[in-house]
Amino acid sequence: MRYTVVGAATLGFDLARLPHGDVVAAVLRSALACGPAGLDRLALAHPGPDERRRRQTTLEQALVEREALTALLPHAGRALEEAARGQVHTLRRLEAGMLGDAAGLDHLVRHEILDWTWLRSGSMAVQDPVAADAADVLSDAAAASYLHEPVHAGLWAEMAAPLARAAVPLRDDLDVTDAPEAATVLRAVAAADEAVRTSWRQVVDDLRPHTTQWAPAMHRATWAVSLSERLRIAMDVQLAGVIAFHRGGFTAIDAAYGAWNALAGVLQAGLVEDLLPRAEAEVLLRPWHLVHG
Repeated sequence: MRYTVVGAATLGFDLARLPHGDVVAAVLRSALACGPAGLDRLALAHPGPDERRRRQTTLEQALVEREALTALLPHAGRALEEAARGQVHTLRRLEAGMLGDAAGLDHLVRHEILDWTWLRSGSMAVQDPVAADAADVLSDAAAASYLHEPVHAGLWAEMAAPLARAAVPLRDDLDVTDAPEAATVLRAVAAADEAVRTSWRQVVDDLRPHTTQWAPAMHRATWAVSLSERLRIAMDVQLAGVIAFHRGGFTAIDAAYGAWNALAGVLQAGLVEDLLPRAEAEVLLRPWHLVHG
């Protein structure tokens, strides 16, 4: 499955469960904020086509070890039933299996986040050469943390090095331009202690019987984000949410059990509460109100 700007919350679900997902989020936020000057610096840090080709060959070998979660998702309900009976195998796979992959991450960076760098004429489209090199650097740095594991530690370091050389600021803060209403939620989640994390887990458990309400409400909120041309802002908010989720000590287990979806819904609703029917807004904001009042 490809990652998209529209599906930022889905990308967040994957990144919330990855050990270094917050770093991926920071790289993607840097890409979102990048202008022409930043692209120039990134392109100058490109390792060159031959060196990158060598790294890509090694990367392809690592990719075959990755297992997609798509075929497993229909069994998510069964996983919770199994966990209640002490059968945790499926749940463990839900904690680690990805909805997307590194190729989807590259497409997101190159074709969606940097969509403004493509030159178009009729049905033909080609990316500006400087932007194409910059996209290589950003995509490689994001993939290095997305795929990070001890076995290929040298490869990840090599892939991330050009971004560090470019001296483009890594956006690992919680500030979101044009969405100041998200600040309260992000900072509260990032500052969570064990009592707050426990409250989130309890609320998610308590609301589980009502999860059928969440999907249509989230769909409506995402549609409102799209119609109001707030997609890039929403992606920035969701990615900042990933950073806050990690910083607050929430785990892959928390994300797999629903804590990430709850947070993603709160953040999305906050962006378009002015456009949402009250019932849908209440569904998405309910976890926040129950935990924080």
